[in-house]
Amino acid sequence: MKEHFFFVDAETDGLYGKFLSIAALVTDCQGQNLSSFYGSIKIEPSDIKTEWVKENVFPYLENADLFFDDETELLEAFWNFWLLHRESSECVAYVPYPVESRLFSTCVMNNVEKRQFLAPFPLYDLATLLESKKIDFNSNMQQLSSLNLQPHDAMDDVRMTAAVWLKLFRQ
Repeated sequence: MKEHFFFVDAETDGLYGKFLSIAALVTDCQGQNLSSFYGSIKIEPSDIKTEWVKENVFPYLENADLFFDDETELLEAFWNFWLLHRESSECVAYVPYPVESRLFSTCVMNNVEKRQFLAPFPLYDLATLLESKKIDFNSNMQQLSSLNLQPHDAMDDVRMTAAVWLKLFRQ
């Protein structure tokens, strides 16, 4: 096992739409925060195609630390952050299909020749691990994490994922 965890969450315009925000949190095995990335694209509500996303994701995009003109810039910045931590980190997401798995796939496909062997392997799925412990993966993440954070704010989702992972699997 590697010495760090790389927790990731992305928000998109529908499950297969444009990436709107990406958050990642790198911790040591004890849960100490080491580094983070929280980026969002600059977008108007009228440019979002999915009504649910307008209501449940758009209000939190302004919470990002970094803002990018478009999806391509956001993806490149995230990929560069991932590369800084990939050698030392196990990658974890909560229900990574289709969004986070597509995030890494899209980043690789943007330069497949150089990136084809650089995506996380494995990409650990917290939901599957919860089910293996007989905990319903649809459980309230706020309750499981003991954190009163906002679902669909990418960084808050990452913080809840990290808290649950570390609570259940801390070494």
